Amino acid sequence: MHKVIILGAGNIGFALALFLKESKSYEVTVVSRNKKSLKKIKNDINIKTIYCDLEDKKSYKNLLFSFDTVISALPYYLNAYIAKLALKHNINYFDFTEDVETTKQIQKISLKASSSQVFIPQCGLAPGFISILAYSLYQKFDEVYSIKMRVGALPTNPSNKILYNLTWSIDGLINEYCNECFAIKDSSLISIQALEALEKISINGLEYEAFNTSGGLGTLCETLDGKVKELNYKTIRYLGHKELMSFLINDLFLGQNKKRKVLKDILEYAIPSTKEDLVIIFCTVIGKKDNKLEEITDVRKIYNKSFYDHDLSSIQITTALSLCTVLDLYLEGKIKKSSFIKQEDIKLKDFLSNRFGREFIKGDKDE
Repeated sequence: MHKVIILGAGNIGFALALFLKESKSYEVTVVSRNKKSLKKIKNDINIKTIYCDLEDKKSYKNLLFSFDTVISALPYYLNAYIAKLALKHNINYFDFTEDVETTKQIQKISLKASSSQVFIPQCGLAPGFISILAYSLYQKFDEVYSIKMRVGALPTNPSNKILYNLTWSIDGLINEYCNECFAIKDSSLISIQALEALEKISINGLEYEAFNTSGGLGTLCETLDGKVKELNYKTIRYLGHKELMSFLINDLFLGQNKKRKVLKDILEYAIPSTKEDLVIIFCTVIGKKDNKLEEITDVRKIYNKSFYDHDLSSIQITTALSLCTVLDLYLEGKIKKSSFIKQEDIKLKDFLSNRFGREFIKGDKDE
């Protein structure tokens, strides 16, 4: 049985452990410094847990020994170090990171990987599934002009002024809202600002707003540089959210590196979390096929639901199942590469036919 060690026991770590354990294909161990979370995992999922402080690098001594795969469900700033340890122990490495620089570091580390070892970062929703979907649509055309990727994890019933609840990592959220973004415009790779380029979009008759955020494109800019005229990624939110977040981040300067801890404290203190949410995945591609100008739009909505008697949020479901799917596909031999693997290397057909990936199939259309 494939031995997996999950570092981190937060909401995503819990869902990941649950899905892998219930699949009966993996031997799972979870590591965390949060005793309460470990107790819940041990009692509710009945798998092995290890308590240690993963912020302390001394804690990693021999931690990865005897495992086949390490999955980091930790803050992005720990991932490069964990990838180095994975390289040293000759085991596979997976993560959910949206951080661009961290991914570049992992790609560099992977250059020394053995032929039996893979490094697959960005295995969540965005980056992650959205890149697989966008690249699949891109391949349907002879020539592509525009790819627009939009993703939102939204509370189903928001009740505060920013129309938002915390549904995943606050560190990751702040990264997306504050860090540099990339896009392709006029066939050239460009750098753009987060929280800019506000637009309104309509999905199934409902209006939302979308704006630039960092990291959601994954490695697609690198893959499609020089191959498309326009490529960009934006986060979907309810109308009015961006203006208030921009006030905190830009007008009050809380987006500056030295002040992000203050922003995190404010959000943790004032914004409640929720498991009552939905994920919207929206991708539209314009290009030429058989010498005709066409547009293809793919929209998916995924809601929170119960799995194995556990209520999970839609962001838990989509993020954890994305990684479970990629791990499954690798072990099945459907990702025929070693070293560093991009999300767009994965075929959408294989993803959706996988036992984990089927949750992403649209209910109104067979893929």
